Amino acid sequence: MRVIAGLCRGKRLKSVKGFTTRPTADRVKEAVFNVLGTRLTGAKILDLFGGTGSIGIEALSRGATSAVFVEKNEKAAQVIRENLLGCKLEDKSRLYPIDCFKALKLLSEKNAKFSLIYLDPPYKSLILNDILQAIVNLNLLEEVATVIAETAGDADLIIEYNNLKKVREDRYGDIKISYYQVERSFNDGSL
Repeated sequence: MRVIAGLCRGKRLKSVKGFTTRPTADRVKEAVFNVLGTRLTGAKILDLFGGTGSIGIEALSRGATSAVFVEKNEKAAQVIRENLLGCKLEDKSRLYPIDCFKALKLLSEKNAKFSLIYLDPPYKSLILNDILQAIVNLNLLEEVATVIAETAGDADLIIEYNNLKKVREDRYGDIKISYYQVERSFNDGSL
């Protein structure tokens, strides 16, 4: 696993031993970032279920200004710390080693806003729709924002929740990537 492009291009990232995390495959990560293109410049990222941190680190490498990582698994959180240090990105990031719902509530209390949120929960988890609703209800999105959900191909996700609407879906083998945008941002260059 490596950083594909940007300032940290080619940097190898550590991974968690065992099966507690499932890093996003480089080909899927590259496809997602190709879709996002220049939207990363100046973006504020939330990498929920951070795993190794590869998504948030890739975004920082490509021009995002800040990234928040949420990962409750202790070993995975330590790997994220090590990867951030190895890429010299610790000053642009923050790590919350807690449950995703607690983290979302805490970030809302701090009035945090994100232009990109990447969701990659365990594939067998059934909480993704609840997370999408919490993101909207807790007002964590900037006026122009994208939420990306990585799931198993057969996952059943909501199409729309309040002003958050699914605008694109791509498949890579058994993996599905769903893109959501804040409805008011549709005229600002939808995906």
